[in-house]
Amino acid sequence: MTTTARSPAEPVGLLDPRREWTPVIDQHASWLAVNSIQGCPKSCDYCFLKQRGQTRVRPVQLHTPAETVRLLLDSGLYGPDRTVALFTWTDVMAVRASRDYLAELLAEFVAADLPNAVVLITKCRVPAGTIEAIRAVRAAGLRVIVYLSYSGMDADIEVGVRHDQIRENFPALHAAAIPVVHYWRPAFPASATIEVMTRVLDTAARYSVCTMAAGLKVEPEALDRLAVHWPELLTTPGVIDAECVYPAPFWEFIHRTTDRHPGHPVFHTNACALAYVLGEADRFGIYGGRVCTQRNRCPKPQRTVCAARADIALPSPDVVSVVLERRGLADVSFELVSDRRELRIEAAVPNRVVSALTQDLGVRVVVAGQGSDAYWSSGTAGARPLVIKVADS
Repeated sequence: MTTTARSPAEPVGLLDPRREWTPVIDQHASWLAVNSIQGCPKSCDYCFLKQRGQTRVRPVQLHTPAETVRLLLDSGLYGPDRTVALFTWTDVMAVRASRDYLAELLAEFVAADLPNAVVLITKCRVPAGTIEAIRAVRAAGLRVIVYLSYSGMDADIEVGVRHDQIRENFPALHAAAIPVVHYWRPAFPASATIEVMTRVLDTAARYSVCTMAAGLKVEPEALDRLAVHWPELLTTPGVIDAECVYPAPFWEFIHRTTDRHPGHPVFHTNACALAYVLGEADRFGIYGGRVCTQRNRCPKPQRTVCAARADIALPSPDVVSVVLERRGLADVSFELVSDRRELRIEAAVPNRVVSALTQDLGVRVVVAGQGSDAYWSSGTAGARPLVIKVADS
C-alpha cells in the first residue's frame, strides 16, 4: 500500500504550532532517532511528549518511508554501525496507519541494504500482522529488536495503556524469534512494590533477552504534574539534573535481580543492553567504570568481549581534533586519559554531540557542562542517578 505523508518541501508553518516538533533525524544517548512520525494518541503522565503538545493527538507522517531513508543516509549523524531507533516521538503500534507506515519503512531499509540494527519501542499491542512484517525483514537480514516498555504501572499514570496487551507481547514476539529487550522504566513509588516488581521481572526473565532498567526523567515543566504521583519530587533537590530519579525500593530491587533470576541480564545503561543483544563490545566508554562493575548485571562472556575491545589503542590527538572539528568543536581544549579510555573536553557540549563523539571515537567523553540540552542528560554523558527514600520504604 502507499501511505500519505507530508512532503519535505512543505513549509514547517503548516505543522500545528501548538505542538513542538523534533528533527526527523537526531542523535540520542545510545542511538540515532528517526522520527518521521510524530505525535501519540496515548497520554502517559510521565511522557516527555506531554509538555510538548504531542500526546492525545493524531500521529503526523512528516515524510514518506523512501524520503525518510534518504534523510537518514544524508545526515551527518549517520553511520552504518550505529543503532537506529524508530519513532521515539510516538508509539508506532498505537494506530493502524502508523503500523502500515512502519512496515513500509522496514521494507525500505531492506531495499537500501542498510546494515544498522533497528529498535522499535512500544507499550501497545503488537498485532500478528506487524509481528509477521518484522519477522520477514529479519529473515531478509535487517536486525530488528523490540523494546517492550513494561513497569507494572496503573492506568492513572499510563493513560490508555493496557498492561494485559503488553504482557501478551512478550510470548508472541518470543515465539516469532524476535529479540525483546524489557524496558523497565520509568519508576514510581506505586509500582515499586515487591508484588508488582516481582511480577514484572518474572515476565521479562521468561521471554526477553535482557532488561534495561531506568528510573524517572524529570523536566522542569513536568515537575508539578509528576509530583501528584510522587510528592517527594517537590522537596528533593537535584531531581531535574539527575540521570533518572529512583524510588529507593525500586533501586534496591533492580540491583538484586540475580537473587531470583540469576541467568537474566539486567543493565542500567542502554548502550550495554544494545551491545549484549547485538553481540558487540561496549563502544561508549562504559566498560570498567562504576556502572559496569557495580550496577550492570552483565554475563561474564559479554565482559570478555568488552575487555578485548578495551585493549585497542586510543585514537590519536590528531584524529580527535579532526572529529571534534566535524562536530563543530574545532577550538575546544581536550585531554585524552589513556588508563580510563576517556576524552575530557573543556567546554559545555550538548548531550547529542557527546553521544555522537562517543560513537565516533569509542571512548568515554567527559565535558565541562551540557548547555541547554538538559532533557537528554544521561549516564552516557556523565549525569548521576538520584535515589529518593519514599514513605514506608
